[in-house]
Amino acid sequence: MMRRLLLLSVIWLLAAQERAVFNSYPSWSPDGSHIVFSSDRGGNTDLYVIGADGRGLRQLTVHDSIDAHPTWSQDGSLIAFDSHRDGNREIYLVAVDGTELRRLTRDSAWDGTPSWSPDASRLVFYSERDGNAELYEVDVRGGAPQRLLRTPANEHYGSWSPDGSELVMESDADGDRDIVVMTVTGQRRTWLTVNHARDHLPSWSPDGAEIVFASRRDGNDEIYVIDRDGEGLRNLTNDPGVDVMARFLPDGRSIVFVSNRGGAFDLYLMSASGRDVRKLEGVR
Repeated sequence: MMRRLLLLSVIWLLAAQERAVFNSYPSWSPDGSHIVFSSDRGGNTDLYVIGADGRGLRQLTVHDSIDAHPTWSQDGSLIAFDSHRDGNREIYLVAVDGTELRRLTRDSAWDGTPSWSPDASRLVFYSERDGNAELYEVDVRGGAPQRLLRTPANEHYGSWSPDGSELVMESDADGDRDIVVMTVTGQRRTWLTVNHARDHLPSWSPDGAEIVFASRRDGNDEIYVIDRDGEGLRNLTNDPGVDVMARFLPDGRSIVFVSNRGGAFDLYLMSASGRDVRKLEGVR
C-alpha cells in the first residue's frame, strides 16, 4: 500500500493543496506539434491533447477513473497510458483520435507508467505483480508481459534510450530514490545519482546524451539534467514552486515540464538550457 501511495503522491498530494485544475505528465508527439497530458479539469483525471502553440485543446479519454501517464508512440498513431477503470491500474492503448481503446495488461497487481520502445513495438512499465515494483515489457500486439530484471528494490518510470540499448529508471535500491541506467539485458547498471534527496521521473534527451529529471536535493522539486555518463549535473530551474515531469521536445532544443509556480499546476516550456520559461497558454 505504501508503494502505491508513493507512486500516486504527485497526483493526490499536490492536487490536494488547492482545488484547482491539475495538469500533469506531458508527452510530446513525435513531430513536436502536440502534447498529450493528464488533467482533472472535468472533475476526474482524463487525457487531453493540445497544440504546442497552446491551441486546439481537446479531450482524448472520458471516464470516471484516473487516466494518467500518457506517452506517445514514435509513429504518432497511438498513446499508451495507465488507468484503473477496470478495478485496478492497468496499461491501455488508445488511438490519437480517442478511438480503438484497448487494454494491454490484465493482472490483480498494479501496472503503470508505460514507455515506448524506439520501434514502437513494445512498452516497458512497472508492475507489483511479484510483490515489489519491477520493470516489465509487453508486446503491443498482445501476449504475456516479461520481467526485465529481478531485484528486491522498487523500480519505477522506466524509459528506453533512443537507440533501444538501455533503460533509465528511478530506483530505491540504496534506500533513496536515485536515477539508474541499465542495459536492456540487465547485465550492467550505472547509478547516475546517489544522494539522500529524491531524484525521480527521468527521461532521455532525443540524442540519448542527457537525462532530465526532478530532484528535491535543494529542498523542493526542481528540474535537473545530467550527462549519460553521470557527469555534468546541471540545475535548470530555481523556483519556490514545484517543478517536475520534464520531457525534451523531439528536436532537443526545448523542455516541457509541470509547475505550480503560478499557483496551480500547469504546463511550462523552457529552452534546454533552462532559459525562456513560459507557461503554455490554452491549457488552463
